[in-house]
Amino acid sequence: MVRFAIFTIFMLMTLTAGAQKYEELAKAGTVHLENGETDKAIEKYTAALERAGDDASTEFVYANLALAYMKKGDAKRAEELLTKGIARNPESTKMVLFRGNLYLEQGMAKKAKADYNAVLSKEPFNEEALYYRAYIHSLEKKNDKAEEDYYKILSANPSNDKAYYALALLYYNEKNYSQATLLLNNLIERSPQVADYYLACSNIEKTNKRYELALAYIEQGMASCEESEALLTEKAELLIALGEKEEARRVLDSIVRKGSYSQRVISLYKKL
Repeated sequence: MVRFAIFTIFMLMTLTAGAQKYEELAKAGTVHLENGETDKAIEKYTAALERAGDDASTEFVYANLALAYMKKGDAKRAEELLTKGIARNPESTKMVLFRGNLYLEQGMAKKAKADYNAVLSKEPFNEEALYYRAYIHSLEKKNDKAEEDYYKILSANPSNDKAYYALALLYYNEKNYSQATLLLNNLIERSPQVADYYLACSNIEKTNKRYELALAYIEQGMASCEESEALLTEKAELLIALGEKEEARRVLDSIVRKGSYSQRVISLYKKL
């Protein structure tokens, strides 16, 4: 799921009296939004836009107002505000990117992709636009284009673990297990506290019926990460595959004692 961040309002160095009132209302709207007071934020941002002079930079107010409506579940109004804000601030790639994210959140991948392309025409290495365009490429089964976008991110920022992980999953879906495992092992070395990396490696080994290797990844993850129900559940499944059902039962019992009764846990009990 796409996540939306509250935009920061940048203050003008010199302000007219009207501009000062605009800035005061905009700042108040942001305070309300950060405090979860959505209706009050909408009231202040709307009033700020009514006070905005022709030369006022309004991109962040439009973006935050759109975000407030998103929080209320009114995506249509949010889209309208972003489109209006883009018309008023035509050089704002941030607002185009925000609208693209909104479209993607609503399942409108074609419109989202058009906005990401517009951002990338001005900022060819915008990591967020590249990342989400790559995701859309993968939905369209254009894996070569998705791979190209992920590598473009990594060429500019090799430490972008999010893109690194997405690329590994792309290789996994292509059944290029060796390349996926190589990338995942690199991620584990860089960020050993992330359980998802161990789970992904385990899943690759499990797919190839190498259950001992899969279990080794899970145990490595359990030693390196905070306690994780996902790792414990995966361990139980692998123990069952290896015929160690009593140990699997002990692992499942430990999960249940913590209050979890997920469908996967129930299904694993049935295999004992």
